[in-house]
Amino acid sequence: MKENKLTSYLLYAVGEIVLVVIGIIIAVQINTWNDARLNHRKERVILKDLYQEFQINKTKLDETIRHHQSLAEATSKIMSLMGESEAVLSQHNLDSLIYLSLDYTDFNASQSVIMELISSGKLNLISSDELRALIFEWVSEMDEKKEGYETMDQISQMQTLPYLTQNATMKDIDFYGLGKTNGRSKFASKNHLLFQDLVFENQMDNQFWGIKNYIDKLHRLETIIDNILKQTSNQTAK
Repeated sequence: MKENKLTSYLLYAVGEIVLVVIGIIIAVQINTWNDARLNHRKERVILKDLYQEFQINKTKLDETIRHHQSLAEATSKIMSLMGESEAVLSQHNLDSLIYLSLDYTDFNASQSVIMELISSGKLNLISSDELRALIFEWVSEMDEKKEGYETMDQISQMQTLPYLTQNATMKDIDFYGLGKTNGRSKFASKNHLLFQDLVFENQMDNQFWGIKNYIDKLHRLETIIDNILKQTSNQTAK
């Protein structure tokens, strides 16, 4: 009878342990399922936020690319007029072309969502390896874009503008930008003489290179934006 009791107690104890283990396993599975469900919800919110942010960035970037393409075209036009006669030059608005070649600006992207993901460690909530890679690529290419802008700005500030200040009628050039309210220069314009100067051609060639280099970096960002939008677009419909 004692042996039967001991056996019963052991079986009862084992049964209790099995029930406890099963309960723990079920509880863990439920918690895991709840965590996965909550993380999926968080991921959907993140993807929607990314989509909205990069829709804005795409609009800004397209405008910036178009603007700088017009700068490149103006600069290229200037170089095509080098060495031409005054009669040919008089058929073109030289001051406007020169101003446009200098009218560069920087692409300032909205990055609040990406910066929050990186700083908070929430990037691992994104299940797509490709999308996470695109985000890191975006951050890297933004640094490249910054270097491209600084190079373009340095060429303009350190080379082109000092040359024009010494050799051109800047008030007539600025008339096509923020200086319009100041009117034109009362001095006789000599800007057409620039087109007979090899140094000016070299300055414009450097300016053109800086602009095109910057545009190339913007196009790389454009590709990344398109891929990020493709990765996140299906979440906006949910």
